[in-house]
Amino acid sequence: MVKVSIGVPVYNANEYLRECLESILNQTFQDFEVLLVDDGSTDGSYNICYEYDQKSDKIRYYHQNHKGIDDTRNLILREADGDFITWIEATDSVEPEYLQHLVDIQAKSNADIVISGFKEYREREFGQSVNLKPYFEELKDNEYANVDKFRALALFLSHWTSFFYSWGKLVSMRTHLGVMYPKEFLNKDLATTYKLYLHTDNMVVDGEDLYNHRIIDERVTLGDRDILADYEDKQRVLDEMMMITEIMNFNVAGVRDLCSQVMNNEYNAAMGKLSESWKPKLDKLRSELAD
Repeated sequence: MVKVSIGVPVYNANEYLRECLESILNQTFQDFEVLLVDDGSTDGSYNICYEYDQKSDKIRYYHQNHKGIDDTRNLILREADGDFITWIEATDSVEPEYLQHLVDIQAKSNADIVISGFKEYREREFGQSVNLKPYFEELKDNEYANVDKFRALALFLSHWTSFFYSWGKLVSMRTHLGVMYPKEFLNKDLATTYKLYLHTDNMVVDGEDLYNHRIIDERVTLGDRDILADYEDKQRVLDEMMMITEIMNFNVAGVRDLCSQVMNNEYNAAMGKLSESWKPKLDKLRSELAD
């Protein structure tokens, strides 16, 4: 049994993978395991994974045919032995004090989820520091600040990076119990992260930015059919969220209002991308999903 399980899903990340793994192995806090899963990479990432599996007994390495990020993360969740889990993208890296800081904040706050800031890079060029201090007044005089469930959901639905994505957090495994990454939805983080917030009343943010997130320029232009599929997927995810909060009897009206605002924004964004002949199809889909 270890304190922290580190999940590192890998798919075609050979350019940055060594940097990622070195930053993990060089942590000042050493009570951790690394679950490294290569999801059928075709760029040589497999060889790097194997190299580091031989290099450190902290690494448990798995290889699978390409199944997608949901299967990869779920394999990690099933195999993890830690009391807590943190996700690190294979193209990202962390500062040496990253784990120690998260563990210290958790110990002081007894939180189930610790959410931290990050530094953003455009490939290898530094972009900005996203520190949470300016957004949480309590962080001016404290190491951490409590976040209530509804505010966490609101920030998540606003696509605040620190609240939206899986990385940059320390999450207790008991909070993750039963929360897996779904195959049926396209937007994996949208369909998953909010469930963690609904599972606990004990969340905190801190004022550090020890995670280095890299934005890789892989521009993909969605076709009209994909834009419609993405819109429908997001609506179905939010329908599930509203259903769950209704069952929980948790701020039903507030959550419904948040979801409505999100989908209005998604509708406008989709309309701006669709060709003219597909816009009536979006209106028809919107009407069908509202029934």
